[in-house]
Amino acid sequence: MKRLVIAIVCMSAACVAAHAQGVVGDFLSGKLVNPKVGQWAWYDLIDSRGGQRYVVRQAIVGEEEVGNKDGYWVEFEIVPEVGYKIIYKMLLTGPTSDPANIHRVIEKLAPDPARELALDTESQKAAPEKSPKRKSQGMDSIDTLDGKVRAEHYEIVDGEKKVDLWINDQVTPSGVVRMRAPDGEMTLRNYGIGGKNGESSIKEPPLSPDAPQTPREPKVRLNETPEKSKPEKPNQEPTEQPDGDKP
Repeated sequence: MKRLVIAIVCMSAACVAAHAQGVVGDFLSGKLVNPKVGQWAWYDLIDSRGGQRYVVRQAIVGEEEVGNKDGYWVEFEIVPEVGYKIIYKMLLTGPTSDPANIHRVIEKLAPDPARELALDTESQKAAPEKSPKRKSQGMDSIDTLDGKVRAEHYEIVDGEKKVDLWINDQVTPSGVVRMRAPDGEMTLRNYGIGGKNGESSIKEPPLSPDAPQTPREPKVRLNETPEKSKPEKPNQEPTEQPDGDKP
């Protein structure tokens, strides 16, 4: 799970050592679409390397001016079928492919306290510019909990790597409806703005990066699988949605 989480949090970012750059790492390297505080989206994620399943929430939970730039607090909540959820909250002024855009990172592995991560962006370089081949395959309809969502299907080829990406700019905060790559697949569950899904799940002030670790006995936690509730109107918060420690 650690490899997948790192890919989710920051592709080529300086906050942690990148062991893998997976399908969600590609998703994260893009820009936010018309960002506003309170925007959120839930995704189903399958890691093809081990068949593990997760639900992932992306949300804009705050804004903060950084120098002369607009910064947004972007939160990722990763809920596995087995084990504790992990939350990353990042203050960003642009795509994470450039470490200079990452100003703060807070990590919380439930039930441990939240902790700020030390950044060493000076020793990191931005990812080199690439020009992968990108070709539109037309419009498709993708099934979600809110019903079908129309999205433009792009085939992106970068060397030997091929990624299929479905985009709809109305699906905030990222525009991603579906992504399929050799190492995994991610599909939109639902999206909206406001409500509990648009708020941060980290409530306590974070510990400093150099605060001592709290010993914790290993435990196995079984999370409930999200039920396929009756589709609701787009952009409305679902009646049954991952909440707290339960997806």
